[in-house]
Amino acid sequence: MVNQSVPTYEGEAPSSKERRRIVDESGRDAILFDMDSTEASKIRIWDLVDESWTEPLERHLAMDYYLSKIVFKCSACNETSLHEGDIQRHLTQVKANYESHKEAELHQGIGEGGQIMVHCTGCGSPLSMRKNQGQKHIDRTKNDYETHVKAGSIDVLLMHKYATAPSVSMPLQVVDTISFGGKEPDVDQENRNVDDSPRRRRRRRRRNR
Repeated sequence: MVNQSVPTYEGEAPSSKERRRIVDESGRDAILFDMDSTEASKIRIWDLVDESWTEPLERHLAMDYYLSKIVFKCSACNETSLHEGDIQRHLTQVKANYESHKEAELHQGIGEGGQIMVHCTGCGSPLSMRKNQGQKHIDRTKNDYETHVKAGSIDVLLMHKYATAPSVSMPLQVVDTISFGGKEPDVDQENRNVDDSPRRRRRRRRRNR
């Protein structure tokens, strides 16, 4: 039962000491809010792409900017862009990266500062020898390609980047569908098709997340 005898305080916001006194006088039904905290005006919102909570954001920015942000997304991975054509270029790049790395090797050398490094023969990138970064780089390139090959048809999604909570359903639209093609990384490449660039089939439909 709420304590009805608590007086109403009007005018300027009370100081921290005064707020503490009000809470002490009000009993267990009162809650102390720290109005001096810089976090008081911040909220977290849900990232629909990464499926994680954001860092605390200023409330007005979260409500007026972030929640209205629209992006194009690859349905096979978390690649996003403000421009639809970038998703097509992303798929082309995934293919190109795989082609350049499918037989890549790691060659040891000396990097800046005299540190021992490895260089990827697929792209020339210098990589640290710590934590097997070189092999992880090559494996990641091949795994990215395999993920898109298994998906087959890639939808280009037009979607909200953020929502107020994971349970909130936001509108989602398929603006394009691209046949990725290609073959699994472990398949003999001698007889593969020469033309394996992504093929596009235009269509538009809406669906809810």
